[in-house]
Amino acid sequence: MTESALPKPVHPDLTEFLTMARSHLGNLSPAERRVKTAHAARDVLRTALRYDLKHMSSEELVLAIMELRGALAGLLSVTIPAATPPSGQMDDGDLTAHLLDLISDAAPLSAEVSVHVDRALPDPMLTALAQGINAPEVRRSAQYVEALGHCGTSTVHITALAAAGGTR
Repeated sequence: MTESALPKPVHPDLTEFLTMARSHLGNLSPAERRVKTAHAARDVLRTALRYDLKHMSSEELVLAIMELRGALAGLLSVTIPAATPPSGQMDDGDLTAHLLDLISDAAPLSAEVSVHVDRALPDPMLTALAQGINAPEVRRSAQYVEALGHCGTSTVHITALAAAGGTR
């Protein structure tokens, strides 16, 4: 068989993988979807680390890559929407509650979580966030307020814009 007569590989785009990944998650809450997907991706990676690449056929390699790509798409489908809260559409209290939910969802994942709030928050809200991540202190500079702590097994780093003229 000549090279031109060989079937061409199918390369589904990432959107197609995201759709497939979401359809496997059912009617779970966002937190449950993130945890379920993180566990599934961890299991896929554990398996992939044991592949004997030197002895795999090209078909086996393609299937392994598609499986890894599917796991990555699953992770992307549940993490990207939560990574950037719509801060311009929420008042300070709602934004703080949303961030605390996001941080608590990451607690069992042994993750490194970085949150940047693109507006200044009142001191009570910053204090609530710092307490939520067990931060020993809140560091303030002229432009930013920063807290580093942990929630469950995850490390959380929060930065927010400093209020003009100090506290609000």
